Amino acid sequence: MGTRAVTVDTMDVGKKGGGKHWTAAQLEARQVAAEGMKRERKVTLRCPDWLSEDAEKVWRKVVKQARGIDLYDHLDTDALAIYCDATVKYRDLSKGEQTDDNIKSLQSWARIIATYADKLGLTPQSRARLIKRRADELLGGGDEDDFDG
Repeated sequence: MGTRAVTVDTMDVGKKGGGKHWTAAQLEARQVAAEGMKRERKVTLRCPDWLSEDAEKVWRKVVKQARGIDLYDHLDTDALAIYCDATVKYRDLSKGEQTDDNIKSLQSWARIIATYADKLGLTPQSRARLIKRRADELLGGGDEDDFDG
């Protein structure tokens, strides 16, 4: 049985899981930001030719599951491909003998997967950060320069 996803409705003032008592303006901005993640036209991402057959399966799974979020654009193709490739390499390596070198490699692949999952909005925390950032921008409190780090 899967875990229920937390929707933007959970970000209601006083509701459990909200994490903060938001003002009505903050709540409205976050709801607008979450709705703003939906595109008017669908973007069709093409799987890169260089991905292995197994990585293509991961690609199709991620794109299919993220379809309702409308999060990806053509600029995300390389990052998503790296995530898919790393996922397959991690999976293949984890099936082998667990030597010290393999464990170190598994840890490296796991870090790459976690980094790209976060960048691609594949974790609940990263999606919540995206919504918060857009809400802050709508309220006029967002960073002027997103490249400051």
